[in-house]
Amino acid sequence: MQICQNPNCSNPFNLDGNRFCTSCGSNSFGVLFKNRYRINRLLGEGGFGKTYEARDIDRLDAPCVIKQFVPQVQGTGALKKAAEMFKEEARRLFELGENHPQIPRLVAYFEQGLNLYLVQEFISGETLSEELQQHTFSEIQIRELLADLLPILQFIHDRNVIHRDIKPENIIRRAYDRKLVLIDFGGAKQVTQTTLARQGTGIYTIGYAPLEQMQGYAYPASDLYALGATCARLLTRCLPLQDAYGNLADTLYDVNEARWLWRERLKEQGLSISNDLGHILDKLLKHFVKERYQTAAEVLQDLQNTTSSVPPTIPIFSQSTANAQAYNFWGLDKVQRQDYQGAITDFNQALQINPSYIEAWSNRGNVYFQMGKYDAALADFDRVLSINPNFVEAIQGREKIIAMQRHHTPVQSQPQFQQAAFAYALSGHSQLVRSVAFSRNYPTLISSSNDKTIRTWNLQTRKVQGVLYETGLWVVAAIAPNGQTLVSGSSDKTIKVWHLGASKPQRVLRGHFDLINSLSISPNGQILVSGSRDKTIRIWQLETGNLQQTLPAQSGFVYTTAISPDGKFLVSAGSDKAIKIWQLDNGELLRTITDNPAFVRAVAISSVRQIIASGGYGATINLWNFYTGQLQQRLEGHNGLIQSLIVTPDGQTLISGSGDRTIKIWSLQTGKLLQTLTGHTASVLALDISPDGQTLASAGEDKTIRIWQAS
Repeated sequence: MQICQNPNCSNPFNLDGNRFCTSCGSNSFGVLFKNRYRINRLLGEGGFGKTYEARDIDRLDAPCVIKQFVPQVQGTGALKKAAEMFKEEARRLFELGENHPQIPRLVAYFEQGLNLYLVQEFISGETLSEELQQHTFSEIQIRELLADLLPILQFIHDRNVIHRDIKPENIIRRAYDRKLVLIDFGGAKQVTQTTLARQGTGIYTIGYAPLEQMQGYAYPASDLYALGATCARLLTRCLPLQDAYGNLADTLYDVNEARWLWRERLKEQGLSISNDLGHILDKLLKHFVKERYQTAAEVLQDLQNTTSSVPPTIPIFSQSTANAQAYNFWGLDKVQRQDYQGAITDFNQALQINPSYIEAWSNRGNVYFQMGKYDAALADFDRVLSINPNFVEAIQGREKIIAMQRHHTPVQSQPQFQQAAFAYALSGHSQLVRSVAFSRNYPTLISSSNDKTIRTWNLQTRKVQGVLYETGLWVVAAIAPNGQTLVSGSSDKTIKVWHLGASKPQRVLRGHFDLINSLSISPNGQILVSGSRDKTIRIWQLETGNLQQTLPAQSGFVYTTAISPDGKFLVSAGSDKAIKIWQLDNGELLRTITDNPAFVRAVAISSVRQIIASGGYGATINLWNFYTGQLQQRLEGHNGLIQSLIVTPDGQTLISGSGDRTIKIWSLQTGKLLQTLTGHTASVLALDISPDGQTLASAGEDKTIRIWQAS
């Protein structure tokens, strides 16, 4: 293919035999477009333009896709509308692709002549439509497809984007890791509460789109309908066909009865699927919007509840070293231009391809260091050294950070809390007490109970100051650093934000679809983290109640969450036996610790000792290195489940509560048991320590709160 070199040429792509450009008449040809892109072949064309496969010589000849905007519409208004859609696709691709590995990344966007162009990452692999020509999809493959695609849809829907064209042709199985990638956001729609109720442009594919979308309305549930239609067609191999006159022939859908016939087609083919998956497909394909699943998370929950006996069958393929090196190179290029966030994105891509790529780990650590994110940098350097203990750059980077931390961390000659004596008990709850929390405005303490109340105690008078009433059982609560804002969660699946002086919640946060197990508030009081039995972790802006992020679905119930004292990291754990360490500001999963023998009920963090303490099933407390995930020590002494853990404010002492009805105090420096506290007559479910490190509160199944003073 010849490329017209006239910088103002609207359509520079010419056949090899042309002497003059068919668009501008110029006779100046070359092999590169914009002096950068080598065009390999035409991938496709439609009403708005053409798509080419190309190579980007400025990025180590990396493969890419160039979309040329040549709208086949008449009239100024129609042209303007089409151009706006194309620009919106570029903007959407940039925002989504930079933040999700299964959405193509935007490389460039520019204008030439009267046309617009965008360049995006080329996804090497086959579309599901191409796969369908080779084989029918089994139930296991459909389940795997749903498990892979639903988190992508939840991601875009959480950002108020509706794809509007889910179909096999727009889903590619990426060659190097077999992950599904969602492409073609050209018809996607940015949605607000205002636009949800307003009719828009009808963009859809017949045979996949629901009725409301064909009438100009689109909702997240519309994408879920199209996903259900995609699954039904992959199972049955029944695709919608249009003749030259636009007439549709579809053996899978009865237009007269508005009914899907996938069960009949499967029966004719001698095939069947489980009732569980059938129920999911039926609900995805409901005719009316309100009868369908409303969120991808709801579908994923039903899917996870029925897949315990279905073994994974997606094979693990070897990673492309060349692609990883390319991303690492691009990251270094962005570092030179001080585009640190862009560099981190590229290093992340390299590490996703090759998790053992130590140069990418080290380079990302250096960028975090430049950004002042020293804990994240230290974690990356530790990861390098766990692969190659002699990697000089990581050793030097780690030494710099540790030297800085030693310089800024005050040294305490004596830990705050090593011995304690019982002071008094607080009674008033009629059911077990699930959580206790000190306010920074000591001497205020809050407690929550399965009696559906949250009580505020004045520890000077030892009396209740106020009572707030929850609407569900299994009540957990936390108090913000300002001492006035309180949050609670329960089995009613909501989180309530209260002001201590009011009798009704200021706002109710909805999003979870099962009971709330854990609530954590960041040290600056701005971020709320909730963990639920629905297997999700959600991050909220506490002041506004806005949902900032939903972390990828866990494989088990989330029992516990903890935020590091510096507010940079989040640790979570639960029934899947894994401890996960996240970067709180962007939700990046930094490390997973999988060596726990069974479920984890409680975690606590000591930044000073660089330790995560965990406990749950069994009587052992495990101490893990925060940055490497390596087990450092086991603390033995309890005779029952570890139900609660807390680290003193100075980071030197760990306190544990157990099903054996005791509280134990441990030195994190030596691992030595310092003291055992007795007095509770049932499991100790909750612990907290006052900001000055001098007062301990404990509570549990015996319905009482016991107060202990340092001695």
